[in-house]
Formats: sequence, structure tokens, C-alpha cells
Amino acid sequence: MTTTDEAQSSWELETGLVHDVDAWIANARFGLKEEYAAKVLESATKEDEGTKGLMFMFDLADEAGEIIGSQGYSVGSGWVESEDGSEMSHPKRNNVVMTCQYGRLQSRTVKDLHVNMQARGLPTVAAVWDGLGFHWMQEEHETVGGDTKTGLMPTLLLAEKDVKAVAKPAAKAAAKKTTAAVIDEANPLVAKLTKLAANLDQSAFTKTALQVAGITDDDALMAEVLDDGEGGFWATHQV
Repeated sequence: MTTTDEAQSSWELETGLVHDVDAWIANARFGLKEEYAAKVLESATKEDEGTKGLMFMFDLADEAGEIIGSQGYSVGSGWVESEDGSEMSHPKRNNVVMTCQYGRLQSRTVKDLHVNMQARGLPTVAAVWDGLGFHWMQEEHETVGGDTKTGLMPTLLLAEKDVKAVAKPAAKAAAKKTTAAVIDEANPLVAKLTKLAANLDQSAFTKTALQVAGITDDDALMAEVLDDGEGGFWATHQV
């Protein structure tokens, strides 16, 4: 039995990646993604000492303000994020190298799409990207190692949106903090976990948090850390 091309299309596979969409940048920050950071550390040489795989990250919101995905772009070696992840700095340079993904994102935005980013501020300040809208496509690019990979890049500038009106993934969860967490905001242990939650993705946060001294002595806090739902520690501490 043969089938038409139209019928066969139901069996085609998708990458699962955000692709060919209109979306706006929200919650831009500098931080770490566990998988990428692990790969960077694994391949780091002596000259790369201090490299930890910092990334420029943000959420993507659709026309209705719903988060449809999150993206991360490598920023190159030597960069260090501020405590809240809002800025990054480098001991030797002020500009991002053109070979990293954040450099490619900057080049596409400024040179190809002619967005006046200079008027918005510095590329080392994450918030300059908040509210910008683009049509996004997955595009192939060659890595430093010579491999070919795909990455999400803007192809068309859209009208800017008020980022404050864009819903965060954990916006509803923020109101669900447990009593223990609210009472202990001044607790050094909670403060340390809060900083981790602001700079790591959920998976990396959970694994790192479980290594923090004293966490196993607090059953209530431990339960919050292990909760990966809307009421968990990570979700309710996305600032």
C-alpha cells in the first residue's frame, strides 16, 4: 500500500526547538546552564582557567505574553556575571568576541537588522534586550571546533512590547511561597539558595542546592528545593 506525500507528512519529525515564530525577549539575564557549563569545563585548557560557561539567557514570549521557550547564547571566556545576573564584566575587555553566539546575536541585530542598540545601552547589561521582538529561525553555524550546529537567530524586527506586561513562567507561583521560605528570607541559607535560583536553570539549581552545607538539616527547605513545580523554591524565586 502506498501513501501520498500529504499523508506521510503526519509522520515527519520535529526538532522540538523554537523555530519560525514571532516572539519577544523577556527576563534577559546572564547565568549558567548546567549542560553547557559542564561541556565548557570538560574541554577547558590551562589558558581557559576561570572559564565557567557563562551565557546570555532570556525567555521568549508570544503575542499573548505566554512564555514559549528559553534561549541561551555563549558569551566567550573570562566573563563574570553580577550577583543578580543583570550585568557581566571582563578583566581585559569591554566587547564580546564575534565568534561566540552572543557576538553573532549582536551582529545580526545591529548590522543586519539595523537596530540601534547603542541607544539602548551596553551589551554587558542584559536588560537592554528586554521588550525587543523578532521573527526567529533556527540557523546553522559552524562552531569553533569545526562542527555544524543550529542556533536561534532573529530574522525580522517587530514592534517593541512593554516587557513588564509579559508573563514570567513563575509569575503565578511567586504568590505561592511556603510560609517557611517567607519567614526565613533573612536566613543566610535561604539567601544563598535565592542567589543560586536566580543564576541557574532549574535542573542545575536542584543539584547545586543539595550540595549546600546545612540544607539536609532543614526538612521543610529541602522539600521546597526538591519541588520542581510552580510552588517549589526555584520557581518562586525567579526575580
